[in-house]
Amino acid sequence: MGTQESALVWEQMEMDAVARDFDRLFPSYSFDGKAVLADIMGGQLWEALKKLGGGISGAVLFQKEEFRALFFAILVLGVAAALFSNFADLFRDHQVSDIAFYFVYLLLIAVLLKFFAETAGAVKEILSGVTTFVKLYIPTYILAVGGASGAASASVYYQLLLVAVYLIEWGYLSVLVPFVYVYILLAVINGIWMEEKLALLLELSEKMIKGSLKASVWLITGFSLLQSMISPVIDSLQSSAVKKALSAMPGIGGLTEGMFEMVLGSAVLVKNSLGLFMTFTLIALCAAPMLKIAMTACVIKLSAALIGIISDKRLTNCASRVGEGNLMLLRIALTSVGMFMIQAAIISYSTGHAVH
Repeated sequence: MGTQESALVWEQMEMDAVARDFDRLFPSYSFDGKAVLADIMGGQLWEALKKLGGGISGAVLFQKEEFRALFFAILVLGVAAALFSNFADLFRDHQVSDIAFYFVYLLLIAVLLKFFAETAGAVKEILSGVTTFVKLYIPTYILAVGGASGAASASVYYQLLLVAVYLIEWGYLSVLVPFVYVYILLAVINGIWMEEKLALLLELSEKMIKGSLKASVWLITGFSLLQSMISPVIDSLQSSAVKKALSAMPGIGGLTEGMFEMVLGSAVLVKNSLGLFMTFTLIALCAAPMLKIAMTACVIKLSAALIGIISDKRLTNCASRVGEGNLMLLRIALTSVGMFMIQAAIISYSTGHAVH
């Protein structure tokens, strides 16, 4: 399809209203949606990605000074803690060196928690943005699914998408993200003792968070696959009955059947194009904050690995676990986006061959 056809689809699906709502809800990210959809429907996926991806790398490079400051702050504090620990024998009273160590430890905690708070805020914005974005585009996409496949598939997948949105809003935002806060708090407290009394509890918390993410993906994917075995078949039988009835019309049966197949083929193309449009836009919308979270986690983990050579293991383990907490937040954000990508892929595949 060319530019005119994509513009016609844009108008018929009333995407102008959706685009205005998108600009209002996400003022920091703007793009030419009509041009992106035209590229997708024309098969020029790379051009569509370039239009959506402009400014993502710049947003990450803009933060490079913060990453550098974080890296050197952890290194300096790690070296200072190593000096106090290794030269404790110079002091008559070991309490002096212990107080100095805990002072450095508190400074490290202040630095790490500052960046963790920024990361957690970014993840909350991503999750809220994902649910808002999907709610915004669900009606248009489900309308295209209904036109390409049928009412049964459209209603089923509409409900599944809403369930996924609710799962992210309640499960991720209200349970998992606060659980990561608890994990970071335990990691900080654990550094007080040389014996690391909370190590097993931290390990259990990490496994619970990761297991919950895997379970949510399996739950949504499993229900989607089960529904894809039933609903498209029902719509296929109904479409086949209509197709046979049209082909049986005397004189114009063959022409009517051909037009019917052409219309449904175009509807499938529109539905798949809108699915790709939603997926690419969602990825581009979340790419910059996710890259920032990933860079923050990598910087913390790298600096923790370096100071582990010379510094106290309590300080090293605390920094490493805060980095792991940032990676958990990144997994939560990636899972929320990936959940809808999997849904879109299942919907596109299962409803793409409904007419036989």
